Amino acid sequence: MLAALGVELRLLRRQRELTLHELAELVGYSHQHLGAVERAQVVPSEAVMAACDRALTGNGRLVTMLAAVIREQAHVRQRNQQTRRARRTASGNQPRTPQSVPPEGLADGSDVDWERLADAGRRASPVTQAAVEDLEQITDRQRRLYHDLASAEMLTHVQAQLGLLDALLGNQPTGPLRHRIASAAAEAAGFAAWLWFDLGDWFSTQRNYRHATQAVGEAGDTGLGSYLQGYQALIATQTNSPRAAAEHLAYAVDTAPRSLSGTTRSWLAILNAEAMAHIGQTKAASRAIVEAQELLTQPRPDGADPWMYDFDQGSLAAHSGRCHLALEQPMRAIEAFTEALRLLPPGCDRRKARIQLGLARAHLSGGDADEALRQASAALSTFAHRGSTAGLRGVHHVRDTFLEAGLPTQARALDEQARSLRHAAG
Repeated sequence: MLAALGVELRLLRRQRELTLHELAELVGYSHQHLGAVERAQVVPSEAVMAACDRALTGNGRLVTMLAAVIREQAHVRQRNQQTRRARRTASGNQPRTPQSVPPEGLADGSDVDWERLADAGRRASPVTQAAVEDLEQITDRQRRLYHDLASAEMLTHVQAQLGLLDALLGNQPTGPLRHRIASAAAEAAGFAAWLWFDLGDWFSTQRNYRHATQAVGEAGDTGLGSYLQGYQALIATQTNSPRAAAEHLAYAVDTAPRSLSGTTRSWLAILNAEAMAHIGQTKAASRAIVEAQELLTQPRPDGADPWMYDFDQGSLAAHSGRCHLALEQPMRAIEAFTEALRLLPPGCDRRKARIQLGLARAHLSGGDADEALRQASAALSTFAHRGSTAGLRGVHHVRDTFLEAGLPTQARALDEQARSLRHAAG
């Protein structure tokens, strides 16, 4: 893994047509150290790899590979320790030189195997209900941090949380705690998949969703399974695969338990409305929008779905705006997006950028190119700051739409802003 990390760093550097000296100037570390990393002679720190990721637009690949390197190095150290202990044990079979007897009442400690005592601490830890509750809260806190941190920064810690849950799952006997650990692992894998999608890595997105599906099966949590299917539908819609989205949603609804909250059902309904709108089924999409509104206004049960994010009237309005946009109803889309902005909680910059991107498309479709440019420009700044490849692709699509509509001035303005943001980022 250390060699693979070095190869990846070298490939990214050469793709950007940078020398080691130029990369060193960008990241603030010596070219000798970076060269040693490329040659797999040293294990770099997370700070070094994070700086290289940003400079080379690695989308978190280098930091993620570093986690595997650290695990590999730990395994090597453990193997070396076992080899040394085996040698000491073998040499211990030889006749011992007589030793003096310690004073009465004072043990010489010769019967204590300190190395094996340390090994005892490496065995599988007993998992308590309190520990599981803490683990369940970690992913929830990470999802909240998603609004404040870039996806590449979040990914390392989310994958580490997933690795810990997988390790505990491998040592936990069958029972309620095992099911809860599996549910937490499924939620963490689903979040990791979303981060990979945001970073533009489709292979890792699919791999983590397969991981999540397997963990859901272990947990037996069909409600969480429906939630994960909903997110896969959301991604399918954003990647212009509405029929695949409809299939995910049909499966989510068919397998959803009766206990699923009205909030989650409302979210699934509006996602279905988006898929139907993109397929061109206007009546079905309109019915689904109404259904989503009705489900969201139902009295909430005492026990809400613990993994469901804060889906509210503002979130519903944003999805409704995308539905109207797909149905070629720009004025209704603008109305819905404007309402979504009004109801947006403070600090949700990514969600705001998504709404602004929708407004840009709606205003462009409605003939207001200047307002479309203003909204697209605001979204571009946020997505660039957060390192969202998926968001930037959306802005680039608006830029191409400007060209197709015979509006090169607006397209050039976005190009110039992107160039300026890239220069400011180094």
